[in-house]
Amino acid sequence: MTLSKRTYKVIDLLRLIAQASPICMMLNIILSIIHTIMSTAIMALATANFVDTATVILKGERPHDDIYIPLFLLLLVLGVNTTIGAVVQLVGSRINLNLQRKLKPVMVRIHAALEFKHIENAESWELISRVSRDPIKSIMDGFGALIQFMQIMISVVSILILIVAHVWWAAITIIAFSTPMFILSTWAGKKNYQAGREAEKFNRRTEYLNEVLTGRDAVDERTLFGYGNNVSKRWQEQYEAGRILQLKVMAKTFIILKCSSLLLALIALLIALTLISPVVSGELSAGMYMGIVSVVFSLINQLGWQMSWALEHISKAGEYMRDLSAFIMLNDDEGALSEPDIEPISLNMLEFRNVRFRYPSSERYILDGLSFSLQAGRHYAFVGKNGAGKTTITKLITGLYKDYEGEILINGKELRQYPASTLKAMFSVVYQDFAKYYISLRDNIAIGNLADMTAPCLTDVIKFAGLDETIAELKDGIDTPLGKILEGGQDISGGQWQRIAIARSLNSRAPVKMLDEPTSALDPISESQIYSEFEKLMEGKTTVLISHRLGSTKLADEILVIDDGKVIERGTHDELMGQNGQYANMFEAQRGWYQ
Repeated sequence: MTLSKRTYKVIDLLRLIAQASPICMMLNIILSIIHTIMSTAIMALATANFVDTATVILKGERPHDDIYIPLFLLLLVLGVNTTIGAVVQLVGSRINLNLQRKLKPVMVRIHAALEFKHIENAESWELISRVSRDPIKSIMDGFGALIQFMQIMISVVSILILIVAHVWWAAITIIAFSTPMFILSTWAGKKNYQAGREAEKFNRRTEYLNEVLTGRDAVDERTLFGYGNNVSKRWQEQYEAGRILQLKVMAKTFIILKCSSLLLALIALLIALTLISPVVSGELSAGMYMGIVSVVFSLINQLGWQMSWALEHISKAGEYMRDLSAFIMLNDDEGALSEPDIEPISLNMLEFRNVRFRYPSSERYILDGLSFSLQAGRHYAFVGKNGAGKTTITKLITGLYKDYEGEILINGKELRQYPASTLKAMFSVVYQDFAKYYISLRDNIAIGNLADMTAPCLTDVIKFAGLDETIAELKDGIDTPLGKILEGGQDISGGQWQRIAIARSLNSRAPVKMLDEPTSALDPISESQIYSEFEKLMEGKTTVLISHRLGSTKLADEILVIDDGKVIERGTHDELMGQNGQYANMFEAQRGWYQ
């Protein structure tokens, strides 16, 4: 199954379902048509036949045994119709499962291949979340609405054909009064959907507040600060605001539709009363009278309520398909899904030449004329205030963003000319907001080297990262699942998670190791010790440490001070202290942390 880059409309729901489950879709449509016809015209005819036969028998004009065939036919229609309805539900469930199996992997691949800028941009991330939240339900709801709309149209046509054959003027009357009802149903459907979109902002807030009230991540502070009642009150306010917004629109449309339905019901009653005369005169049988009247009132119910539901959900499906089109049109990174090269290339020199960069949602250049060079086998430290652009440098080096100005050269070749697999194999980064994988501790470290996950040699990295005691405390040692997702899982501290992230990076074969403040949850002394051991282990290799804490920077061969997107100072620790510049001021301010 594929999703090509184009504009998708409501009708494309059928194409998507046809790709996932063509036979079931056709079976669903055919059975729905049969079910509708049997529920209206055929049921009316069977009812009329049974009533007319019973009437004649009661008059003594036919033997009692003649009732069995009409009764059997009526029961057969009821039984077959009920069976078809059950089969339609079963087929719908099969379509749902096939969509889950075929569409979800496609959505995941598209999501995973998106350019990194779309993940960090609030507007595009909201679109991604909206489309990815429950695509199967959105598509199945739209498909169900289309099927129901088709059934209503078939019901209208079949009922009108039945009426025209006996009382043509009644059919014209129903058409005349049903047309405004159709327009009102369309209007009501759109209004209800628009109200739902307006209420969505309140729903997002209630979802977040609900997570604060019930989630595991906030349980400690929730207990400590006792803010449960306060947050619960805010949740109630947001929930009520969204509910009242939708309720007002629903009440308005409900009143209008039901008043219109009442008018149609009065018309149907008038038709029923008018048809009594043909029954009395013998132009219309009593059975056909009952059949026509029953299907007319059934039609009124469909136009008065079911039509509004179907059109509302078709409108929702249309909005979802527009969002899906925008989601698919987002730029993707061709190498996002590629695995790192098995044999990484060596780094001789990394050079930034007058690099300027700003994030897509900002007018400010976070890097503005940045130039520096890094030599292989040396240890570097990037320091500076928060927001100076230190982390942005790592994002550019690793190829997460490629729309920068200037040049970034690796071994004299522009970074953008390297395939993503090469960059992934060359650099290993531990970010401040590193990932926590709720799998075994062994796998947490092993995924740092995808080329050899079967029998990774983890002893050295475990020892360096200080995980020996952690492993000893775990029930199943290194094979213990972390977190509470898997059975037998155990929670660990934030500092232990950070050590695992560092061990994962060390397990990578990348020749360049970068630490982007991953030890911020540790105290300054522990952080300095980790960096010191890291530098010893990485002796002769290229490392980049990024931190606003300066206790470990003395170990670097060279320190680069970043401010306003530029390198304002560069040198060894002693050289920079002698300059009495920004680095010296920052170090003196932090000196007490390490004494």
